[in-house]
Amino acid sequence: MTEQDEGPRPDGAQDVPGQRQRLFFHVGLPKSGSTYLQTVLGTHRAQLREHDHVYPFVGREGMFHAAVEMAGTPARWGLDPDEIDGTFAHLLRRGRRLGGTVVLSHEIFGAATQDQVDAIAPLLAEFDLHVVVTARDLGRSVTAAWQEEVKNGRVRTFAEFSDGLLDEDATAPDAGRTFWRSQHLMNILARWGALVPPDHVHVVPCPPPGTAPALLWERFAEAIDLPADAVDLSAIPTRNESLGAPQVAFLREVLEAVDDRLEQPWHARVAKRWFAQTLLGAVPAAKPVAPAELTEQLARIARSWVEEVGAAGYRVHGDLEDLVPRPTASAHPHPDDVRAEDVLAGLPGVVAEMLVRVRGLHEDVGAARAEADALVVERDRLSSRVEELEAAAAEPPPPPPPVTRYPWVPRRVRALRRRLRRGA
Repeated sequence: MTEQDEGPRPDGAQDVPGQRQRLFFHVGLPKSGSTYLQTVLGTHRAQLREHDHVYPFVGREGMFHAAVEMAGTPARWGLDPDEIDGTFAHLLRRGRRLGGTVVLSHEIFGAATQDQVDAIAPLLAEFDLHVVVTARDLGRSVTAAWQEEVKNGRVRTFAEFSDGLLDEDATAPDAGRTFWRSQHLMNILARWGALVPPDHVHVVPCPPPGTAPALLWERFAEAIDLPADAVDLSAIPTRNESLGAPQVAFLREVLEAVDDRLEQPWHARVAKRWFAQTLLGAVPAAKPVAPAELTEQLARIARSWVEEVGAAGYRVHGDLEDLVPRPTASAHPHPDDVRAEDVLAGLPGVVAEMLVRVRGLHEDVGAARAEADALVVERDRLSSRVEELEAAAAEPPPPPPPVTRYPWVPRRVRALRRRLRRGA
């Protein structure tokens, strides 16, 4: 993609001398609709430019690489450190060069430690920085985080995942527990919000279940000062990649059998994106729901957040009450309580898709081999021709005809001989 693909700035748009360029930095949270929002932004780069916004492009995985660079975890994702080094600075340079309001987005940024935030703060200092945080109710976040962990290869049960989740030290700002590092709204707001005044912090609550995705976009667009109708949402797929509880149980068993034989980046490509999200995600099933007691405890935490956000002076786009989990019916099954018949339901279709895919891969391999064989034949033909030309070039050239001092003499001699013959 070239700079023109992001589109030109609107006629007459220019940066005001002495005024810092705006940067809306969306740092997550994970499982808060961030992938959907990034798809909208990435699909409509040219339309954003018509409103003097830029979602800079420095490669297909540019935002992800920038976030991994900040986190210092390239090995976890099967990435070469040299491949991602400097990506964050590159995004900022491209945004400055294109002008207008810059938008960056990736949920990994939300889990940054204070040291990591401090490390990239100097790069952000030249911008008029706004921090944007999308957040979901904790009841849905906890089950989403669990199944995301399973997809990434850690095959704990929900009971194991949630054990000790609400211990006092687990939610401390410096706690190392992965869930709270990426989902504790107030800790994340404190870390990133320290870089800007309160009115430059934007909190976007995710709408409740059953709401059209357009409402989340409308709230987010308001936060980044962009007309919501600047984009065509009908072109954006709304496929839900979350799994049903039976499919999570099945995935856990499959990954235990794989036993780390799929290293990164193959685990992410094959096990997570294709097998889990594409194949298992297509099986209709009831989604896992946090147990009633845990949901009630999470709701108390969320209500305290609602009060703290309201008192902090942050700008809120939407209804803060959407952050509070809805009560779970006591009769709802525990996420780990799945029936064998529910696990098996839909699996014939999954296996069928896998067989069709394997056939397609065999066809692709066969075509690639045929092309490779043809290239070998052509290579051999060209090699033979090169050898012929080299051999010809190595032979000494024939001697040139003798050169006389008087080139006209041979012609005169031949003419004289002809006259003598006629006279005889």
